Amino acid sequence: MTRALGVALLCLVLCGCGPRAASGTARVGEPFPDLELGALWPGEAGTRLSAYRGRLVVLNLWAPWCAPCVEEMPRLQRLHERLDGRRFAVIGATVDERFLAQEFLRDKSIDFPNFFVERRRVVTRRLGVHAFPVTFIIATDGVLLARVVGWREWDTSDSMRRLRRLYQRRARLES
Repeated sequence: MTRALGVALLCLVLCGCGPRAASGTARVGEPFPDLELGALWPGEAGTRLSAYRGRLVVLNLWAPWCAPCVEEMPRLQRLHERLDGRRFAVIGATVDERFLAQEFLRDKSIDFPNFFVERRRVVTRRLGVHAFPVTFIIATDGVLLARVVGWREWDTSDSMRRLRRLYQRRARLES
């Protein structure tokens, strides 16, 4: 019995299912961490997520080796093109392989802001990310409104309507 308990505890620790792992996740309704986003391209500066306050942020964490991520990026590009940049920001943050990410973005003509997550394990643990892509919808005041795991068709009329509604509701709450 003691050995079985020890194995169970070890599994909890290794799988990240214990209370410590849960406390590191970004939770809907709470302030989202002010991440430091590193420059993806030579000669460009990184930024902090707080630089986008005042806009509803669609933050997508992705990797160039992730097939669903690659599938989703053109949809996020079209979303970026269709939304008002004064009220919305579509941002990508790649978690691995800077060179491959640059090559992919260039080949697919993806030009919405993309950054590089320097400390991938720290950031993914802090946000509770276990799969890619993952998208966080962050309110104008920095509060997490939604977490979307897996790829989505972001460029549909329905998706854009939902994002606009989230922005309007949040603007009413803040005024």
